[in-house]
Amino acid sequence: MKKADNLIFIPWMLGLINIFYPFTNTIFFWIVSTTFYFLIIVHMFECIVYRKKIMDGPDGNLGFVYTFIFGILYLKTFSNQ
Repeated sequence: MKKADNLIFIPWMLGLINIFYPFTNTIFFWIVSTTFYFLIIVHMFECIVYRKKIMDGPDGNLGFVYTFIFGILYLKTFSNQ
């Protein structure tokens, strides 16, 4: 994966920080919360839909963690079989 793909960690980190130490700015709190929960739902759906491809991939069960964090960008890193 490219270095630019690591920017994906930013919304995840902001979401986790927001859970443990909620932001005091109300607008920022809701933007981060909505984005974080949207990411969780979408990536859970990806893990379900691409279950077979993830299991057959190079990382096996660890591929679910990568898919949960990186989503479709991780799935594009290995060839379709």
